[in-house]
Amino acid sequence: MRILFGVHQFFPTHYTGTERYVLNLAKQLQKMGHYVKVLTYAFKEQFEFKKSNCSNLLYREYSYEGVPVVAVRHHVQPDDLSFIFDFMDEEIYKETCWIIESGNFDIYHCAHPLRLASSIKAAKDKAVKVVFMVTDYFMMCPMGIMLRTDNTLCDGPDNGQNCLKYCFTNVSKERMQRRISDANILINCCDILLSPSQFLIAAFDYTRFIPLSRFILSRHGFDYSKKRSLFKKRIDNRIILGYIGTVQYHKGIHIMVEGFKKVKNPDIKLQIWGGSFHELEYRKKVESIASGDHRIEFKGQYDFNDIEKILEQIDVVVVPSIWYENAPLTISTSLAYGIPVIASDIGGMKEAIMDGKNGLIFRVGDPDDLAKKIRSLSENPELIEKISKTIQYPIRIEEEAFNTELIYKSLLFSNDKP
Repeated sequence: MRILFGVHQFFPTHYTGTERYVLNLAKQLQKMGHYVKVLTYAFKEQFEFKKSNCSNLLYREYSYEGVPVVAVRHHVQPDDLSFIFDFMDEEIYKETCWIIESGNFDIYHCAHPLRLASSIKAAKDKAVKVVFMVTDYFMMCPMGIMLRTDNTLCDGPDNGQNCLKYCFTNVSKERMQRRISDANILINCCDILLSPSQFLIAAFDYTRFIPLSRFILSRHGFDYSKKRSLFKKRIDNRIILGYIGTVQYHKGIHIMVEGFKKVKNPDIKLQIWGGSFHELEYRKKVESIASGDHRIEFKGQYDFNDIEKILEQIDVVVVPSIWYENAPLTISTSLAYGIPVIASDIGGMKEAIMDGKNGLIFRVGDPDDLAKKIRSLSENPELIEKISKTIQYPIRIEEEAFNTELIYKSLLFSNDKP
């Protein structure tokens, strides 16, 4: 099969969970004999771009870890609000049509529609089967993460009324309704909707945006090919907690630092791995909260290919997000290496972490409750080894790719839904 993946941003400039999902799956499908290409939008890259022959976009082609990529961009970059609200873009539509025709693709697999939403309709109009992996709430929430601008959790768009009331007071009702209408058009263009968590599926159903019946649960797989055994028997009471991700407000780093500082045990340390993208002021705020506590280390940006070296240093991973995370890569990666996770009790995090079985759960946004969990481990370090032995590892990337291949085949060779 010939498969085109679409994703809002991609390696090497962007490297978070959705990009990793596309890369891992694309590489595995290549191993299985399929031709795979990635379509992405380049909005920060400083590389040299060429003028497209079929649209008014610029493009460049390159390869990342053996996966061919075509990155497109506008001559004059639309502002962020346009990307968020205006799903339909004529130039993206025309460019995608040309890529699909010239590449003779069978499947268009969209991993995130931000900036590239028109590609979904282009694929449908070119009679290509469309698979959409829904990784966040962007189709119904312009913020993407169901977190309002006042940093409170949102219970749904309410036909756009909550969006206009809490987050986009400068947007017209007409523009909001057009976004909702276009979202429904795009969803109806999809032959199959996937999601890696039951929580996200239920959220779309609860808000009456997409019914449960449209979704297939598709857990993310982990590439174990480079993994060595990391299980290590504890020899002393020293514990290193670790955060691995991005230093952004919705990730709740401030909650983690505040909770950690409440535990005065000198035998525990906290390593914070990750860059902060545009949220430089937030990073400064977190560093200010951490100042004076020499047990806290800011390790900076990292390469995911070095994750094993990072995890070799860490006994417990903390995921303190204050939004409804779907299926965090950090959690599945940590569990794949047999490392317990302390996570907030909302969204897909609560679905992935079973308290006392593969980690611990604390009340979202509550540094005092997090401190209790950290304190319990610091006073009983043998619990870490005990929990490590009961961790159930995530599925392999081979299994995810095999299941995805079956979905593709069901679309191409039968009229039956898998």
